[in-house]
Amino acid sequence: MDTFKELFEDIKDEAGARSQELLETMTRSDLPYFLTGTALDRAILKEYREYPADWEQYVFMDKVKDFRTVERLYEYGGDGGLEKVMPNAPYPYDSISEGKYTYSVAKYGRKIGFEWESLINDDLGLFRRIAGKLARAARRTEQRLVTSLYVDSDGPKSALFDNSTKLNLGTAKLSITSLNAAFAAIGAHKDQDGEPIFVEAFHLVVPPALEITAKSILEAIELVYPDTQGVAENYVNYKTNNWIKNRLTLHVNPYLPIINTTSGTTNWFLFPNPSDIECLIFARLKGHEEPEIFMKNPNAIKIGGGQDPFNGDFDYDSVEYKVRHVCGAAVADYRGSYASTGAA
Repeated sequence: MDTFKELFEDIKDEAGARSQELLETMTRSDLPYFLTGTALDRAILKEYREYPADWEQYVFMDKVKDFRTVERLYEYGGDGGLEKVMPNAPYPYDSISEGKYTYSVAKYGRKIGFEWESLINDDLGLFRRIAGKLARAARRTEQRLVTSLYVDSDGPKSALFDNSTKLNLGTAKLSITSLNAAFAAIGAHKDQDGEPIFVEAFHLVVPPALEITAKSILEAIELVYPDTQGVAENYVNYKTNNWIKNRLTLHVNPYLPIINTTSGTTNWFLFPNPSDIECLIFARLKGHEEPEIFMKNPNAIKIGGGQDPFNGDFDYDSVEYKVRHVCGAAVADYRGSYASTGAA
């Protein structure tokens, strides 16, 4: 994008009915002053909102009012089934216990600057690049933070996955057979009353190296299963409609091989819908849910000309922006989730 009009068109929808009048009265020399107001901020928010964030589909989204640690309570019990009540007998009581997990938000940010010469050259593309860089930085911070909840450099994290108590960690490569094993493991999870966990649909999270494998499974017209009953030489294959594609939503996470340096190209994960079970939590600060942009006050004052925001730094003539983003994440409940290193 190389024209003032094209830049303005991107943000005028939020500027209101007067945007066209404003455009007609402005010139290219007005651009720097225009971008010290809300225009650059809106450009960043536009980029931020349009940047892919499909991880939000399998993470419970929350808001907190300040930076203090939050204790989130959830109740166990009360839905374990009804007991038969005999005539003239009291109704039985059911106990409800509380569990809790804690989390908090933190401040993340970055500064970015450019030279006074760029303003003189009217480099319109510069402002687009600034908006894109800061928006991507905020989104990538979020995704990396969430990914770090369930994987580290050694593989799937024990806070969610193990083979001793949670029984939801495997080693098999991604396939129909291993997905069936994962469903079976999740099906064995029980709530505090010993009742089964019901999850209607799952989210399959894979690294880029497994995207084609995952799509081949989910987009297949038919699934083929070996019938291994009886004598080996009489084994046959039978076909069925691809029922699994209706239970899984695919997500490709590029941070898996970056964070997990052990099995990051082969590991894969299943997470339930957060409306069924809250496995992962992501929180934002109320009133500051999206990244905020700031411009540094100039410390160069032109003699006889006053203070100009684009005079920049006294020593280097540089102009600096800062982005601030507040968020946090935590693990809540392992049930309904499954991980495999994919090494076997």
